[in-house]
Amino acid sequence: MTSLVKNKQFSFRTNDELLVKAQKIAAAEHFDMATIFNSVLEKMVAQDDVPVELIDEKQKRQDKIIQSLYTEIDQGYQDYKNNRVKGIDEAFSKYGA
Repeated sequence: MTSLVKNKQFSFRTNDELLVKAQKIAAAEHFDMATIFNSVLEKMVAQDDVPVELIDEKQKRQDKIIQSLYTEIDQGYQDYKNNRVKGIDEAFSKYGA
């Protein structure tokens, strides 16, 4: 990996306890926080996305549900456009109605 020119300062607010614990973990692995944050930024840019390990499980579940709904809506729309439609009784039969 090529070495980046570090020519921009960026700061943010965080929880003191969280930062102290993270710094201890980083130090135990012989890293400083700047190196770790730069690695995260490089990975984001390389993947053109937020690294999946940084997204919490709740957000991943919500994204999957939303994507599933969009897929189902799109499939229904494509069926409608291609005249593949069902009557109301048949459409709701899978829901026990």
